[in-house]
Amino acid sequence: MDETTADDKANAPRATPWKLASIAVLAVVALGTFATLFATYAQRTSVNVDATLKLAQEEYNEGRWKVVNSLTQSLIASPDWTEEQRQMHAFLDAASAVQQAFEEPELDALRVQLSLVIDKLKHAELIGFPEIYARDGTLLLGHAKYRTGDFTGAAIAFEQGIQNRVDAQRRFLQPLADAQLRSPEYAPAAALATIDKYLTLQTIDGIERAEGNLLRARILREQSEWDAALAATRQAATEPSVDAKARLESTKIQLGLAADMIRDRRRISPKATISPEARQIIDDALEELIEIARTADERLGLDAMLIAGQAQRLLGEYDKALGLLGAVRQNHVDPAVSLAGAIEELEILADHGTAQECIGTSTYLARDLGDPTGFDPRLISLEEFRRRLSLVVDNLRQQQRFETAIDVTQELRPIFEPADTLRMEAASYAAWGENVLAENLRPDATADRATLERSKQLHAMAGKAYAKAAELWFTSPQYPDLLWDAIEQYDLAHLYQPCLDLLESYLKYQQRDQLPHGLILQAKALLALKDYAAAMRTCDACIVEFPRDSLSYEARLLAAAAARELGDSSAAQAYLEANLQDGLLAPDSIAWRDSLIALSELLYADAIATHFVLTTPKPNQATPPIEELASQYRENQQVFDTAIRRLEEVNTRYPGLREARRAVYLAAQAHRYAADWPKLRAEMADTLDSSRREQNLIHSNHLAAAAETYRRLRSDLNSVNDDGALSDLEQGMLRNCYLGEADALLGLRRYEDAIAAYSATINRFINEPIALEALVQQSRCFEALDRQADVQRILKQAQQILDRIPPEYDDRFAQTTRYDRAGWSQFLQWLLNS
Repeated sequence: MDETTADDKANAPRATPWKLASIAVLAVVALGTFATLFATYAQRTSVNVDATLKLAQEEYNEGRWKVVNSLTQSLIASPDWTEEQRQMHAFLDAASAVQQAFEEPELDALRVQLSLVIDKLKHAELIGFPEIYARDGTLLLGHAKYRTGDFTGAAIAFEQGIQNRVDAQRRFLQPLADAQLRSPEYAPAAALATIDKYLTLQTIDGIERAEGNLLRARILREQSEWDAALAATRQAATEPSVDAKARLESTKIQLGLAADMIRDRRRISPKATISPEARQIIDDALEELIEIARTADERLGLDAMLIAGQAQRLLGEYDKALGLLGAVRQNHVDPAVSLAGAIEELEILADHGTAQECIGTSTYLARDLGDPTGFDPRLISLEEFRRRLSLVVDNLRQQQRFETAIDVTQELRPIFEPADTLRMEAASYAAWGENVLAENLRPDATADRATLERSKQLHAMAGKAYAKAAELWFTSPQYPDLLWDAIEQYDLAHLYQPCLDLLESYLKYQQRDQLPHGLILQAKALLALKDYAAAMRTCDACIVEFPRDSLSYEARLLAAAAARELGDSSAAQAYLEANLQDGLLAPDSIAWRDSLIALSELLYADAIATHFVLTTPKPNQATPPIEELASQYRENQQVFDTAIRRLEEVNTRYPGLREARRAVYLAAQAHRYAADWPKLRAEMADTLDSSRREQNLIHSNHLAAAAETYRRLRSDLNSVNDDGALSDLEQGMLRNCYLGEADALLGLRRYEDAIAAYSATINRFINEPIALEALVQQSRCFEALDRQADVQRILKQAQQILDRIPPEYDDRFAQTTRYDRAGWSQFLQWLLNS
């Protein structure tokens, strides 16, 4: 840099006034380019970090935020920086950006700018504000949180920053009280204590005191302290400039009192009308609001219209309320009032409007709000706004207006986080799927195929939405819960492969105490996909890892089902016996009941399967003598006896259950089949006379028990059928009970009783295929009584009935009898000819 000597300075010509003015202009211009020049210099040198921060600090203290921002942006943080340098740099960079945002003249732009830079100030707080700016930084952050609607965060920051600073108390005690009132983390009493402290300050002027009293009135209104709240508005009204605001607050208090009176009245009688006293209070408030709207400025007038709409809603004048609230929503003067009016309007429409009105208002709402970062929280916070919108959707869902709930959610998508809207949609689809099934259940608690398919489609859509929400919330604590919701919905939709895919992640991330639920559903999905070995492994893992968890019992039930499918009956029986013999599981528990039912049916199925193997001739093979099969018959007879005992225990313990009725039917069937071996044993040549008599008695006892059990169950099913509540399976049981009772009586050679029983079957199922079976068996009874004329008559009657059976019953021939229509025609003709 050139230096000028003293002689040169002395000999220099004097500056003219014009030249001095030019220099001043250049100095001002230089200030604008100073930061850029300094940044260029700083980038070319490795020094001056402290100098730059010191200069930025001086500029910050002078309130030149843009210069500070340019200076901090010129520095690139380095690991070599000290903690003090990092803290000062982070604070000055963030604080200058926040201060610039506060200078935005438009409220919407201010909130948007704050939302963009507030995280920088939060980060600066995280690493620590510089000691000299600790309190100022905390207050600045509190102010920024307050303006962006984070009232809990604002209250905490204000409390930390204010402490005993009188200057800060005057500026921040009032917003602290407001933040405490709006925060769900603070009680209204805390806000009241804060505003009372503010009103004791000697430094506040008359307008500030009046505004404080208005806030005090609002706090007291929230506490339903109506008289004290009105007293506070009267104190505020002594300041002329806030008189209209005080009158407006007074109407809110009056309406709150009226609402309280209405609630108290309806708590006693839900359908009670509004009392004359409450109606008078509301009418007086409406008159005052009309006057305020006519005489006050435009913003207060909008506030008055909003409150008038709320008053009309309170009166049940919903059309008038919608007219006022719709006008408020469409105003372009005050966004906060517009949002408050919109949510009120949508709440009314959810209860009293059409689907199109709900959807239309939601569309306008999302369009008018635009970017939620610019949300105006002066009347309602964004969190509260979203909560109330969620309640609107919940309300529509509870009204079973599922499609409208989904459409409204989709229209409101811009207002919520994407995962939130997906979760809301999923909940609506899930409830819709449940409702479709519940509304279309037949008296027997079953539904037709179309209903089932529709229900599964809706559950599938719910599962898909939950799964997408889980993806978006992968890093949040809610991730496992959303995964589980998706898994459950896919399970209800019978989409088992997506279930398994999601369960892999669920079991990886869920807490240990929740893992049994996932393992159980994984086993169910594997069973549905017929991967029985994998299902058993999953169940075994649940049993071994969580032996005392209640779901280990369900794991044994599922493992038994898988083992049975794999043909390992002994393993299946062991799983079920383990549940029944567990000392902690009581017989009145569902798991014990289901285990007993499953074991009884397993034993019956094993016994029947072995019985048919022993009694059914094998093609192209000679039937072995009975003597060679005796040991197998004896072993199977023990299985029959155990199965009968367990089936009868089911009915004894759980009478009236559908499963108990099925157990009674299977017991009757088991008695009937168990009668075969004693008869065979009695007919064997080596059987002693005493043993023969014993075996014949056992044979007769089984058949008599079968006949009596069929008869009792038939009577029970007929009484249920009178109410139309039998399922298709139970209808089949009823048919078989009629025929089974008659067949058992025939086996006992009680021919007259059997003929009567077959007649009852024919009369009950006339013109149905099963009547042919009854007629043929009846002809056997007449033949045993040597009544050949009756045999011919019955067989001809069977031919006539075959001709009368309508074509739509053709598929029932194979389902309920031994032949199809043509086969029956040939069989009956052969019987007649023979």
